[in-house]
Amino acid sequence: MRLTLFLLALLVAFVLDVPVHQAVSNAPEGLADAASLITWVGKTDWQALVLITLMVGAAFAGPSPVSAAVLRVAVACFLLILLTGIAVQALKYGFGRPRPAYLDGISPMTFAPFSFQSGWKAFPSGHATTMGALAVLACRIWPGAWAYAWGLAVLVAVSRVLVGVHYVSDVAAGLALGAVLAGWVLDRWRIREPFAEEEVPRAGLMAIPHTFGRLLTALVRPST
Repeated sequence: MRLTLFLLALLVAFVLDVPVHQAVSNAPEGLADAASLITWVGKTDWQALVLITLMVGAAFAGPSPVSAAVLRVAVACFLLILLTGIAVQALKYGFGRPRPAYLDGISPMTFAPFSFQSGWKAFPSGHATTMGALAVLACRIWPGAWAYAWGLAVLVAVSRVLVGVHYVSDVAAGLALGAVLAGWVLDRWRIREPFAEEEVPRAGLMAIPHTFGRLLTALVRPST
């Protein structure tokens, strides 16, 4: 049932691609400028920097339930961004859909699989995938914040359309991809609310690879 609803929603998104792109192209320039500020939220470089800072801080904060939770959340976010990033890049090259700026008369339904050209990496949106994954993680840890988490994720996804680098279907597929991948990964990690750590982390920098190892091992461990 969920798959059917998603496919219907994606079909609607494909129908909206051209009219929405045309509307965005004729929108005031200030709208794109504002969207460019919002789209920065979905960039993985600054996200990774913040997460690494949190990891190091938690590792040296000393053994405690709080530092354990912060470290595990930071590592989980980092791995989610990494894993969904790998998946979305593989799909981008696999589909080979042109970005709106590279169309120049080409139909948005044109695909060039494995062309490996920078302008043909529209589907799905990487920003939307990342934000969809992080929204699911946020909802698992803080269920009461689901409206804020998904509101921000959708806002970043819409900004990608407004700056003219993606179609509606690109961001819709990205949000869904991030949510599905994150749901599977978090189930393997048994992350549920409240977000409690089973053991106190090791002191110092060794706590970081130890936490990475535990979560990565959980991904390949047989389900019980």
